[in-house]
Amino acid sequence: MPMTNTQERLVHLCSQFQINASDGYVDISSTGPQSSLSLGGNLLQLNSASCFLTLNSQDNAGIIQLSTAVGASDSAILLTANGEVNAAQCTVSPQGILLMYGPPTALGYIQITDGEMMLGMGPALTGSQIAMTPESITLKVGTTTLTLTSDGIVANSGGTTVAISPEGVTEELGAITRELGMAGHTLEAGESTMELGMSGLTAEGPTGSLAFDASGELSAAMLTESADAVLSQESALVNIGS
Repeated sequence: MPMTNTQERLVHLCSQFQINASDGYVDISSTGPQSSLSLGGNLLQLNSASCFLTLNSQDNAGIIQLSTAVGASDSAILLTANGEVNAAQCTVSPQGILLMYGPPTALGYIQITDGEMMLGMGPALTGSQIAMTPESITLKVGTTTLTLTSDGIVANSGGTTVAISPEGVTEELGAITRELGMAGHTLEAGESTMELGMSGLTAEGPTGSLAFDASGELSAAMLTESADAVLSQESALVNIGS
């Protein structure tokens, strides 16, 4: 490229550029110490030490590429569009992918991180959420959750928990627990327990116990029987002692 004056010679010494024209296209390229810029009829490319931008048009397709340098762990690609009511954002980083849309106080989002994918909608404390991992799926609305795993289902609402598994069903509410399994039904409330199985009924408490199986037994430190109208007891053999 010919130089005609001193000013043009100074520009040429501070930068390197090249212009090529062929087949109806004009390519302009400029190369610096750590970055380069290329402009062409079907290509726009901007490269720096830590990021890359490429727009490429082919005969039957187009390509837009944004990327960062390999090993740049703190880098991110951020696309944001803000409106008067709603906002949209897409963030891509080595830590994961985040898509958000909605009003600032109740954003809906899709987030993919290492080993987990989350979908949320509404305010953080009262909104709904779906969380998926390779081992489980959790549904959450406010303080109510439902978790599905290969071992069963666990539902929690406030202080009540229900677990469903191949072994049976377990319900817990504070100090009260109810279990339903292949052996029967068990109810526990504090120190009191009631078991209903194939062989009979057994109840135990701090002051007495009750058992009905092949033979019935009732024991207590003090026992009182009463009936409003008629009390009937039948047995082949009765033994009453005091």
